[in-house]
Amino acid sequence: MTPALPRPARRGRRRLALVLGGLLLAACGGGGGGGAPAPPLALGLVSGTQPTVIPQAFRNPRSQPATATLVDATWGFGVAAGQLPAPWPAGAEQTLDVTFTPTGPGPASGSVTLRFTESGGQSSDVTRRFTLDVEAPALTVLTAGVTFEEVLPGTQAEREVEVHNPSLVSTVAVTGVTLADPAFTVATPLPLALAPGQGGTLTVRFEPTQAADFGFVASVLDDAGDGPDTFTVNAFTSGLTVLDLGAYNFPFLNALGFPTTGDIAFEVPQDAIGFQIEGTVASGMAGLARLTGPGGEVFENSTLTGAYVWIPSRIFTAMVPNTDRPALQIPPGGGTWTLRLLRYSGSASSVAVRVLVQRRSAATAPYARLDLNVFLADGLSVSAATAPSDATLQGVLSGVDAILTPQGIRLGSVAYYDISDPAYDDVTSDAEFAELLQLSAAAQDTRLNLFFVNTALGSGVLGVAATIGGPAANGTELSGVMAKYSSSNVNLSALVAAHEIGHFVGLWHTVEQDGQHDFIDDTAECPASGTSTACPTAGGGYLMHWQAVGGTTVTDGQALVVRGHPLLGPRPPPGTLRAKPAAAPVFDLEGVFVPEGWCATCERCRRVKGR
Repeated sequence: MTPALPRPARRGRRRLALVLGGLLLAACGGGGGGGAPAPPLALGLVSGTQPTVIPQAFRNPRSQPATATLVDATWGFGVAAGQLPAPWPAGAEQTLDVTFTPTGPGPASGSVTLRFTESGGQSSDVTRRFTLDVEAPALTVLTAGVTFEEVLPGTQAEREVEVHNPSLVSTVAVTGVTLADPAFTVATPLPLALAPGQGGTLTVRFEPTQAADFGFVASVLDDAGDGPDTFTVNAFTSGLTVLDLGAYNFPFLNALGFPTTGDIAFEVPQDAIGFQIEGTVASGMAGLARLTGPGGEVFENSTLTGAYVWIPSRIFTAMVPNTDRPALQIPPGGGTWTLRLLRYSGSASSVAVRVLVQRRSAATAPYARLDLNVFLADGLSVSAATAPSDATLQGVLSGVDAILTPQGIRLGSVAYYDISDPAYDDVTSDAEFAELLQLSAAAQDTRLNLFFVNTALGSGVLGVAATIGGPAANGTELSGVMAKYSSSNVNLSALVAAHEIGHFVGLWHTVEQDGQHDFIDDTAECPASGTSTACPTAGGGYLMHWQAVGGTTVTDGQALVVRGHPLLGPRPPPGTLRAKPAAAPVFDLEGVFVPEGWCATCERCRRVKGR
């Protein structure tokens, strides 16, 4: 018989087993500090772009107050910053924000382990385990591309790009857009955060500083990581390009004995639809000595017998094209042009030369916008302050717009100015007219200047343009047109204003009082008065007939010339154009006395068409 072990030895072995069991229990941890580990918490689908916060209750398993610290975290899990270490009452349960930061899409699992340590150093660990599925976030660019058409250098335009976040639980932030040139920026404040299922708009702004065309692919940068997300950008800065060619003296004589410059070459871009040569002398008059296009086509020859027509002046201008004749159009593809200027009269030692090029894309070449500065004489019934709401003046401007609209030319922005000096209520001489036009220096923008007065030279004259194909400049003696303002006959005022504007932007009379015809081929050769087989309607119905017989027609050939003038801007979005009148005005001038020579423009211009 085996003797029984002494009691003290048996008591000691039982005490040792209890201590070991307690250590094993503490090492395993758990929500309550005992038992088997809790199963993983299934979080389901979580965001692939933003940290997921999982509030979790932890209980201090120690019988004494303890300090909780994070001792282990796996696979992107952690505890929100600032929450640990934290004092923890004995046996107390408190909530912490467990965080998960995604590192890529797909299934994931991980855990966090907290250690609760008493002041004496004894500690216990508690672990939480998780499983989840990280969403693959996405961003969709709904706008395939944007196009900026006819944006003038020095101005800006905006287009919208629609984006969408198709994710189920992931917020996606647009952080930037890669654009190919500094002329393009994003006006939308970034980052732009899109909640799951939410759409948004990126505003792309185009602010060209010089004429150039652009075509590139823009990339949308975001935190979804599913790129590249792209859209195309096309931009045309077609508008006015100014080539300042400098000053030139007159070292040569041409065959007619006029002092001339040497050859002056300049480049015309391939999208040019017209250009204006401008030469300015301090006194006397300048003119065109020779003009040759890139294909060798002679627009003006050295003996001044070429097909081109020009008017000498102190501020000399020549428009190309000034006709619809095919041989005198700008050759396709652009190229180098060569000109010479002459001193037509006076003793000026040099001439300042610049070329103003109108550029258009093929799609928008048929359209144009004409902005106006309208100057109002002191004695009129309308002022700059009342002009926007004055029915008569607005009727006149609507009439001008209605005349131009069939050719895709619209009135755009109109600015109004008062002529404070009553001396200009009645302008009765060329000298006064030149002084009047110089008042345009007060205008903020370079536009076509239209002056309304009570008397426009008088003696039957109703209107006059300073020249044909006038300069794009304010403050000179050639800066605009003048028309008699009739508050009792809106149609007549509109017709006169439109006729004189036509001269300023390059149009001659379709026929003169002496029977000479213009050099635009698609205007019929009407008689100076009455009708003919070619013109069964008096005046042919043309706006530019020398008599005001009620015609308002601008032909395709005339419009081709007009759109090339430097004051005709590119067509802006429809909302920025002058509102179309509900119905085009009916220009019925029957019974209205319109004297011969009512338009004084061609007489002032000392025209040389007949040479």
